[in-house]
Amino acid sequence: MRLWTLCCLSICVFFSVSAMAKLDVVFFNPGAAEDSFWGDVDKLMLVASTKLDINLNIIHSDRNHFKMITQFAELLDNSPSLPHYVILVNEKQSALKMLQMLYPYPIYVQLILNDISVGERDILLQDPHWQEYLLPAIIPDNYAIGSATAKSLLADLKDKEAKVLLISGDKSTPASVFRTQGAHDYFFMQANATVVQTVYGQWSEDIAYGQALTLLGRYPDLNVIWTASDRMAIGVLKALKEKGLQSGKEVFVSTINTSPDILHLRREHAISVLGGGHFLAGALGLVQLQHYQRTRKYIPYEGVALFDVLRPDSAFYQMLVARDWPAIFQAEILDKLPPQ
Repeated sequence: MRLWTLCCLSICVFFSVSAMAKLDVVFFNPGAAEDSFWGDVDKLMLVASTKLDINLNIIHSDRNHFKMITQFAELLDNSPSLPHYVILVNEKQSALKMLQMLYPYPIYVQLILNDISVGERDILLQDPHWQEYLLPAIIPDNYAIGSATAKSLLADLKDKEAKVLLISGDKSTPASVFRTQGAHDYFFMQANATVVQTVYGQWSEDIAYGQALTLLGRYPDLNVIWTASDRMAIGVLKALKEKGLQSGKEVFVSTINTSPDILHLRREHAISVLGGGHFLAGALGLVQLQHYQRTRKYIPYEGVALFDVLRPDSAFYQMLVARDWPAIFQAEILDKLPPQ
C-alpha cells in the first residue's frame, strides 16, 4: 500500500513539474522574416512568447515549401533536444508530409492559418498517436473575409454595374482557395456583378502588376479588382497608375493583410476595402499551448477577431499603424479571451 502511494505521488509530481516547465516551441514560418504578413506574425508571437515565458524558435522557409520540409527533417534529425510543441502551416499542402515525419516523436503539433482537410484530420485522429499529439487548429475564416471584402467593394459602387477581376494567391494553399471562393460566390450572387477572370498572382507584387496591366487592356470596362493579399494589391495600384486610372474613383481595389504600406493606402482611399487580423493566430496559438500544457484543454476564442473588414478610425487600426505589438496582444487576444 505504501509503495502504491509513493508511486502515485511520484506520478503526480512528474506531471506537476511537466505542466510547470517552460515550453519549448518551434514555429515553421512558411514566409520570410521581412514579409509584410509573415513578419507581423513573427513580431506578435515574439511579444507573446516573452509575456508567456515560452522559448520560441522561428524557422523561415521563404515561401519554399520544399525548403520547409528539409528544415523540418533537419530539426528532427540533428537537434540535440526536441521541442515540446511545433506549430505548422499547411503551405501548398506540405503539412501531411511533415506530420508523417513527426510520427515517431512525442511532439505535440498545432496547425495555424492553413489546416489539413477535415477528411485528412479525421483519418489521422483514428490513430492513438495523433489522438494525443495532434491538437486543434487555429484557422481564420478565409471564406468569410473573401465574401465580406467583396460585399464592401460592391457597396462602394452604389448599384452600378461591376466588372470584376479576382487576383488570387495560388491554387493549392487553403487560405487562398477559400478566400477566393468566398469572393467569387458573393460576386456571383449579385445581379450587378460579373467576374470577368480569376488569375493567380502567387502572392507577388510583380506578378500581380503584370497581370493587372494586361487585363486592364483586355477589359477596358473593368472597375473592380479584388486581391487576396497586400503585395498583389500594390502591384495592381502600380498598373492602374500606368494606365492613367484613379483607384478609389474609376477602379475600386480591395485586399487583405495589414502591412504599413497598405494601411497608409487604405487611409488615403487608394485601397477601398481592407481585411485583416489573421496575423493574431500565431500569438493566440502560443496562449493556447501554454493553457493546454497546464489543463489539457483549449480556451474558447470566439471573441478574438481573426478576420474583419478594418476601419481606419478604429482603435485596432491605430495600434496597427503604430506597430504597437504589446498593446495589440493585450487588447486583441488577452482581453478578449474568457477568464481562466
